[in-house]
Amino acid sequence: MIPDEGRPQVLALRDLAEIRAAMTRARVSPAGVDIMEKKALFRVLRVTGLDVRAASILKQEMLSRGGEVAVSRDVYETRGDEADCLVMGTLAQFDRLLPKLQVQPFGLRRLSRSIEAALHNHDNPVPACHPGLDLSDAPLVMGVVNVTPDSFSDGGLLSDPEAAVRAGLDMAREGAALVDVGGESTRPGADALSVRVERERVLPVVRALAAALPGQISVDTYKAAVAADALAAGAYMINDISALRMDAEMVAVVRDADCPVILMHMLGEPKTMQEAPTYVDVVRDVYEFFVERLNWAVDNGLKERNLLIDPGIGFGKTTVHNLEILRDLAAFRSLGRPIVVGTSRKRFLGEILGTQEPQARDEGTAATTVIVAAAGAHIVRAHRVGLNRDALSVARAVFGPRRR
Repeated sequence: MIPDEGRPQVLALRDLAEIRAAMTRARVSPAGVDIMEKKALFRVLRVTGLDVRAASILKQEMLSRGGEVAVSRDVYETRGDEADCLVMGTLAQFDRLLPKLQVQPFGLRRLSRSIEAALHNHDNPVPACHPGLDLSDAPLVMGVVNVTPDSFSDGGLLSDPEAAVRAGLDMAREGAALVDVGGESTRPGADALSVRVERERVLPVVRALAAALPGQISVDTYKAAVAADALAAGAYMINDISALRMDAEMVAVVRDADCPVILMHMLGEPKTMQEAPTYVDVVRDVYEFFVERLNWAVDNGLKERNLLIDPGIGFGKTTVHNLEILRDLAAFRSLGRPIVVGTSRKRFLGEILGTQEPQARDEGTAATTVIVAAAGAHIVRAHRVGLNRDALSVARAVFGPRRR
């Protein structure tokens, strides 16, 4: 039977803007909307490695405000020093909780600040970023130009510099806000390339594209020498698959250039990354990797506004791992940094679709583009720019523009 009395309907409301709109349609007064909006938005936060005494206090304080905290059994069995928690409540309940935690011991004061930041970051659709990167209409499309003879995605079709430049210009005309130029294949099992060869492949393309598309060229490299020369040639952004781990000089290069840099998660290195990748919890493990990398980068002089994150779909991950990351991508919003996602033509899509031909995965790529747009991604990498531009147009029509 369909409910009739009062015609009850469950609403799926994602943020405060949607809650305010729903209340307005219900003819709630503006003052009532202001009072009640935070009571309608429920959040669940995972907290790990908390002192068991702090966990006990946290549970008591949240319960007294009408929320709940699920804690690991260590808290009740008084064994072990640390506990994991799921803190559950409305934004209004969190607002009442946080001031109380500020005066509590066992690390709860620091936890209060961390919770406040995580909630703010998660619900802030446009993080502060480099002034040259406008994310107000995100997600943006980043076109992929592989200047390599052994590219997994296009079979080396763009290994000629002139062909690569034409492709980059075509991508910009189709709607790419950024064009990412890479000279070294990072497909699973790939061998490393010398700095000399990578320079020879990348720099002519970067010079030509940067002259035509100033402020739009990214370079996919983990080598400091290549990055420095590319930036001098007019590149705007560096996309480092190692998150500044594979070349100790890279941090100084991007710091001195004051340029945006994408920090990507990768398990191992390209040659070995797909040899039985294993995680305890892939989303949690990648999240904690970014916490460490972001803090390390800031400690080493990089501006937080210049840092973007990429969970590294396909880089040391099985199909199951990739799907879990896509399913829970919104969790990375709590880090407060722009999220970059690259699924384009990757092997896991071939496994799902039953095809070994990379170009036959473009429609599957477009499906993931809509998925990550709904989750709050800010940049999507794509080989077929026009197709993914159209997919994003539909996603924006459904989910609406970014809300400030």
